[in-house]
Amino acid sequence: MLVALLAVASASAQEPPPAPTPSCRSCADRGTLPCGKHGKDLGPEADAAVRLCSVAAECKACGGALAVDCRSCRNGPAEQALAARQQLVHDWLEQRRKAVDDTLGERSLLHLETTHCDLVFGLRALTVGKQKLDPHALMHLYGQRIESLREDFRTLFELTDADLPGRLRVYMFRDQKHHGVIGPRETGLGSASSIGLKQMGPEFVYSMWHDQRSLAADDALHRNIVHNVAHLLLSQMLPVQWIGNRSHGWIDEGLAHWFEDRTNGKCTNYCYEEILTMPGAGWKNGVWRPHVRKLLEDGGLPTFAQLSTRNTDQLTFPEHAAAFAWVDHLLTAHGGARFRDLVRALKAGQATRDALQAVYQLNPLTIEAPFQAWLREHYPLPH
Repeated sequence: MLVALLAVASASAQEPPPAPTPSCRSCADRGTLPCGKHGKDLGPEADAAVRLCSVAAECKACGGALAVDCRSCRNGPAEQALAARQQLVHDWLEQRRKAVDDTLGERSLLHLETTHCDLVFGLRALTVGKQKLDPHALMHLYGQRIESLREDFRTLFELTDADLPGRLRVYMFRDQKHHGVIGPRETGLGSASSIGLKQMGPEFVYSMWHDQRSLAADDALHRNIVHNVAHLLLSQMLPVQWIGNRSHGWIDEGLAHWFEDRTNGKCTNYCYEEILTMPGAGWKNGVWRPHVRKLLEDGGLPTFAQLSTRNTDQLTFPEHAAAFAWVDHLLTAHGGARFRDLVRALKAGQATRDALQAVYQLNPLTIEAPFQAWLREHYPLPH
């Protein structure tokens, strides 16, 4: 009996004391409450990747802090933290307005800062699936898509965050005139007539405008963003280097097409828009696998030895499709880590022959047979 009582006493002594009852029933002594203007669950602002949003920043109730002072109690530290957050949001938005909107002479753009991307957004409402999203919701959707693409890229190639240094900057404009001002300024490239412009190091920037003729629906717009941000990520991956002008256009375009195809089953974007004026633009309606197989069977598929000498701007339509198929084969059959090692070797200046031998124990001639066998197993002929 004595042993039992001692055991009970010991267990009671080890139990933590009950939590004190909050003195403020409104906020449970936190000093702040969620801002009711953003809905019960704070809507898209609750996404963990969202840091700052210009729509939230213009909320008159909370000033973008997403929280308001509890009027039922006093909490000095909480009030100071809330004021500091409101000031940070105000300063951020003013800096974005001065850097972008004022250059265009109007403060009409939306801005979003996520974990890895600064997004400037000027598109109209758009139907996604069966739901029409207003510009604010659409901006958050594209912020999520960019973050998701980066995470997929990082996971596929077994990278750490440190392997993708710096931030992405993406500009999505409604009007060609806005892109015509900001695009060349931010990338140092291009003309006002282009749909999109990129800088692929030392900063990683993509600016585009929503051309309704070629990007009418969300699926086409989504592919455009995925294709071009994939280019940025490939260049951003250490060591920082754009390899599209070093005879490695097959990797530069092939990987961008691969992510584009994985998005919704088509490849419809080309980084050199001059190619779109050539006969055959929109090759095979963007559905490439069956037609790559047909090229193989007809003897018209470019060899690796031919393809691996091309810069990005030299690729023909069949070579774009072949580049996609080579990347598809290497990623599917051998995995992302080995492909990463190949890219790093090429960025470091190794010859293609040497890099292939080191990573895959193959060369530009011996790699053909396993590639062709894989195509025949995985790519169907056209119906």
